[in-house]
Amino acid sequence: MTQPLLPVPTNAPPPTRITPEQSAWLILTTFFVAALILLAWLMQLAWHGYVGAMRSQDGAMLRGHVVSGVLLQEPRSLTSHTIERLPAVVDPCQNQSDICAPLTIGDRIKTLPAAGYGPVASLVLPDTTHIQLWAQGTGSDIVYRTNQVSRWSHRRQVVNLVQNAGYARYDIAQYQPFDSVEYSVSLANQVTVWMSPGGSYSINVIPDDAALNNPIQFEVAVRSGTATVQRGALTEGVSAGEIVEVSDDNQIHKARPATWQLIHDPQWQAVVSELRDDDRYNWREFQRADAPNLSSAEKNGRLEVSLGCRPERPDFCSADDQVRILRFRRDGNQIRPFAVGIDQTLDADVSEYTSLRLTAWVRVLTQTVPLAGIAGSECPVMFQLTFKTISPTDKQQERTFCLYAFKSSESLVQDSGDIRYRALPPFQWYRLDVDLREDEFLRYARYLQSIRIEARGHDYLSEITDVNLIGRQ
Repeated sequence: MTQPLLPVPTNAPPPTRITPEQSAWLILTTFFVAALILLAWLMQLAWHGYVGAMRSQDGAMLRGHVVSGVLLQEPRSLTSHTIERLPAVVDPCQNQSDICAPLTIGDRIKTLPAAGYGPVASLVLPDTTHIQLWAQGTGSDIVYRTNQVSRWSHRRQVVNLVQNAGYARYDIAQYQPFDSVEYSVSLANQVTVWMSPGGSYSINVIPDDAALNNPIQFEVAVRSGTATVQRGALTEGVSAGEIVEVSDDNQIHKARPATWQLIHDPQWQAVVSELRDDDRYNWREFQRADAPNLSSAEKNGRLEVSLGCRPERPDFCSADDQVRILRFRRDGNQIRPFAVGIDQTLDADVSEYTSLRLTAWVRVLTQTVPLAGIAGSECPVMFQLTFKTISPTDKQQERTFCLYAFKSSESLVQDSGDIRYRALPPFQWYRLDVDLREDEFLRYARYLQSIRIEARGHDYLSEITDVNLIGRQ
């Protein structure tokens, strides 16, 4: 049976309505909140623009320390030109030996090997940062890419250079009015070096030279301050007195003490009688008669490389604890002297090294002529370095160290000219240790051409092992 519909109450309240006044207030409130949000966003945008706005710094200067060999290439130019002295009215280097040229962002600076030894040019930035360029090897190649600071604040400074080739020294200014200072050098294969302010750093881009058989692509050394070498996610920190190497497979090696071995093959792995173009840095064997018309029987000096016990433990050693020993030998009662030895091309700019330490273990077993003759004619062991002091045009000089066997009943030989004599007890290993920077001849030498090791005299039997020439900045 269908239920009858109930009647709707006639006294139910009407639905709620928003009054015009409430609607107006709601609209005003919405617009007010939106305006506040928009204003906050605009203020934040303006703040980021204020603190993030950067401007390029002007005032960088290129100073050439030589007459020629320093080139400058502008950003939109395809050619380089030698820097020339500016007119006197605008020349900041007036009455100085340096030749100055203003730098702009994007300028490229090159130095040529003919420019000479040591720093041949400098970049002086507005904050007094000093970047020195060498011309050793194939010359240097650097691009002055970025130098920006915050436009309206002291918040940030960003400096970046690109080093394509050669050797450069970076002395970063310490006291700078910025909260954040970012100094970096970009190298090939996405390798970047970050340097802290107030430090002194050097970066060497190793030239491709098959003769060196050197897998190292970059060297980053720190004298003071700290640096970070980065490639992608790989980083390696470098502290004062350390060096980090990057190999040609882009592997970043662990930091190690900053030393440079200037002698190739110090363990006599390759001693050759003739040099080819691709191995000019090997040891080369030579013979020399100090008197004319020697017979073949008199030319009997020879050298050989053999295994022997270490000088520190000369009496007994196992086969696994032996070292390679270079032996000079001339037998018989000869009446005229004859020399035999080895030499090696160094071709090294050593102007950055404050220490150049020559070390070797030496032993003289036979020397019948007592002491050493005039001008080193009876030296069973002789080290000779050829060098130049400042410029490639300087006269080549020599410094010789003559080591001879000494008996207590004999008088010591005094130094003479460019020869320094060193007496050592016969039959015993002697540790030669000379810092060339303490030598009056080599104290200021910027370039080492070669090293020669020889024995000369009427007869001799002498041995040498573990020869090193270590440079330190």
